Amino acid sequence: MSGQSVDQLIHREQGAIACPYPIFAGLREADGVPYNADLGAWIISRYDDVRAILRDTERYSSLSPTGPAQAGEALMAGIMELMKDPEMAAVLGSNTMTRGRVAVLLNADPPDHRRQRKLVNPAFRPDRIRAMEPAMVEVTERLLADVVADLSASGATDVVKRFAVGLPMTIIAMALGVADDDLATFKRWSDDIVMPVGNHSPSVEQVKGFLISTKEFTEYFLAQIAVRKESPTEDLLSDIANARIDGEELTDDEQLGMLQQFLVAGNETTTNLIANIIRRLAEDPALQERVRAEPALIEGLVEEMLRLEAPVGGLFRQAKVDVEVAGTRIPAGDHLWLLFASANRDGCKFASPDEVDPERANVKEHLAFGNGEHFCPGAGLARSEARIAITHLLGTLRNIRLAPDNDFHYGDSFVLRGLTGLRITADVA
Repeated sequence: MSGQSVDQLIHREQGAIACPYPIFAGLREADGVPYNADLGAWIISRYDDVRAILRDTERYSSLSPTGPAQAGEALMAGIMELMKDPEMAAVLGSNTMTRGRVAVLLNADPPDHRRQRKLVNPAFRPDRIRAMEPAMVEVTERLLADVVADLSASGATDVVKRFAVGLPMTIIAMALGVADDDLATFKRWSDDIVMPVGNHSPSVEQVKGFLISTKEFTEYFLAQIAVRKESPTEDLLSDIANARIDGEELTDDEQLGMLQQFLVAGNETTTNLIANIIRRLAEDPALQERVRAEPALIEGLVEEMLRLEAPVGGLFRQAKVDVEVAGTRIPAGDHLWLLFASANRDGCKFASPDEVDPERANVKEHLAFGNGEHFCPGAGLARSEARIAITHLLGTLRNIRLAPDNDFHYGDSFVLRGLTGLRITADVA
């Protein structure tokens, strides 16, 4: 395992992003824990090490979950360049640009994180998700009708653009009270706001999109929060707008921070999960027919694909004190990149780790949603969306296979891993 291979992933070369698993295998097999200067972090690749760090909030901080200071420096360089443009200078000078930048949920440590989770957990409780399932089915069927129409007209369709994007985006938009007419804008905000995650060398244009979408998102949701405070409804936005922690309302910045995280987590990652499952089914006709014949396997397939193709490849922690991991001393203040995607293929934890087994006994022990205190609160929602999506897809289409013109291009991130498009052909059931 050469250091160059890791560098290729961090510098977002398509070959490394598309198939990082040989890189991860090399990391797991090497002694100790490597440090990568370009990343500015130690790389933690083995299951037991990743899980132990995730569960240790006493010695590790989550305040920089998407990367150390180097990432912010690259973003700041783009901002300084954009300041030369009078129109962008006005955007950057807006008081909305500093809103929402507080420690909430993903980037909060105890005790703040525990207090915030008490507020958020009820919004994702099982009965609340079950109540959303009729809407998930309706959206899924509507999107599949569009897929069928495209297949009938042209013989092939892009299931990322026509299906995998639309379902989670529509559901999280409904939960946040976003009107159907605003869905395209909502998706643009999501794509732009998530840009710095796993991209430590953004272009000036990428930084510009990030800044404009952040400003628009902030202005839109500040107005929506004000409306929900006056006239609450049964949605997640109303829960956040009217929430109290220890008798105190959340600040606007805390509310905006939560909403941004829900936007990205409830959209980007579930899209990638659904697309990954469809690709695997299209590439493996025997698996496709097995799952179609036994729909009870779909739940296990969703878990197995979360393990095999984790939509979030890994997040960061910062050592609060000097620590030792796999015999390597890591000084206080240093960052660690916890590779969920590598841990999930650790043969010491999962037998035949590179194979798909919907009936794997310990499949739910994967780390795709994290572990411990920061376990993803929306995991149940993502699982339900994926299960419903694949159930109805298999009921609607037969003989799903890859179209010959796929390039299998992945998004420009070494943290979030997802196809930008996936063309399939199929027979209508």
